[in-house]
Amino acid sequence: MGNAFAKALKPFGLNLSEWRVCASLLYVPHQTLSELSVHATSDISALSRIIDRLESQELVKREKSTTDGRSIRIALTSKGDELVLRILPVAKQHESVILTAFTASDVQVLRAMLLKLYENAGALDDLF
Repeated sequence: MGNAFAKALKPFGLNLSEWRVCASLLYVPHQTLSELSVHATSDISALSRIIDRLESQELVKREKSTTDGRSIRIALTSKGDELVLRILPVAKQHESVILTAFTASDVQVLRAMLLKLYENAGALDDLF
């Protein structure tokens, strides 16, 4: 699924990691790097490089936090917002294909289970 969607992203000039960041910022704007690393499933050092690439394409911007002067928040630019909204139907189409033959109830259970797995995976960081 990831490979198929990565191919679909190429004409838009994004890779899968960059898409995750942009999609996350669409749904939860103005995130810190720490927040974004959780939502985009990327470690902070890799995420920082992704943000640099997206910033050089003028898709995201760094902003000083209004509540904490030491904190930087990441947000989509208007150009980034437009691009994500153009890609969203492609993402929804991929999701629709992958969920074919699942009932709405199945999808709800699947999402709940995946969220639980994701939450549990956080405990793995404490093992090492």
